[in-house]
Amino acid sequence: MERRKFLLNSILGGTLLTTQKTSFATHVMNSSQYFDLPKPTPAQEAFMSLQRGMFICYGINTYYDKEWSDGTLDKSIVNPTHLDTDQWCKTAKNAGMKYVLFTTKHHDGFCNWNTKTTDYSIMNTPFKKDIVAELKNSCEKHGLKLGLYFSLWDLHEKIYQTDERRFVDFMVNQLDELMSNYGEIIEVWFDGFWKKQKSGWETKKDKIEGEDIGSTNTEGREERFINAWRNEGAYRWGMDRLYDLIKSKSPNCMVINNPTTAYKAVPLFPVDVRCAEKGQNLESDCKTWNWLGEQIYLPLQIETTLSIKGDAKFPSGNWFWHEWDHSVATKQDVIKWLESARKLEANILLNCGISNKGKLRIEDENLLNSL
Repeated sequence: MERRKFLLNSILGGTLLTTQKTSFATHVMNSSQYFDLPKPTPAQEAFMSLQRGMFICYGINTYYDKEWSDGTLDKSIVNPTHLDTDQWCKTAKNAGMKYVLFTTKHHDGFCNWNTKTTDYSIMNTPFKKDIVAELKNSCEKHGLKLGLYFSLWDLHEKIYQTDERRFVDFMVNQLDELMSNYGEIIEVWFDGFWKKQKSGWETKKDKIEGEDIGSTNTEGREERFINAWRNEGAYRWGMDRLYDLIKSKSPNCMVINNPTTAYKAVPLFPVDVRCAEKGQNLESDCKTWNWLGEQIYLPLQIETTLSIKGDAKFPSGNWFWHEWDHSVATKQDVIKWLESARKLEANILLNCGISNKGKLRIEDENLLNSL
């Protein structure tokens, strides 16, 4: 099988980095051990068959020329008067994409769906329409799967700082809405975990809030970080409870947790797929990891943005729309990213920031239609 060949090539290249470093001989020289390598589950196989998708960033930041905001921005100016989710999905389909991932809630806590948990939502703006519902209908029309981005860190809901148990209840209620009201969800992509993890960071640069910090991959670094996450972050965020909720609603939904660009492709358990934000230039990847006392297979999803001109904090490109940003990756670059993902047997998401009117940037639309 193609995947077996890839795994063997990964081993030969010295990239089989489980949570404990092991030698080439341990993994390969005994052929029976090689053929006992863990396999993807049927749900993982189905997810991996999607191969490429569109990441869609839209929210209150769109109206304030911001990438991140603090949960205090006035929602009354949010009004995508020309919202066109059909345009998003038609363009995605034309580009060979099989799924979309949409920002239901970013770090500011503004919700793009009809929620009963907070008034900081699209339903309390002049627009007054559920964008997740609009996108679900367009996905069905164009034959695409729907995935949901969800920020754990919520700067609007202040109990995230003062009452962790109540805040986990709050997230459970939000995820219950999202998993119950919009049909099949192929993926839930968590972000923002670092705001409740004080340990595990080996340098100050590791914990930077934003761009890739270029940390070196020192011996045992991933294992120490995973252990720190399980000892602190996973507990404080209630991640086992959130994971179980998602699986109770949709057993085949893939759960992903962004480990930041400092720890690309390192799993923050419990997850079904690993994440590599800005990982389009990865040259190798480990698929085999130790979880609950056994080796398991974890696929990879790479996320990158088509914008290539950012600001001082995000110099490598914007995720949200900015009126001044007309930069876009070249077709040649995107083809290279797609080929790199194919070689790694990874899915790849190409991000498009939706404008304040509710449409794709013309630059992104033209690029994707040319693929």
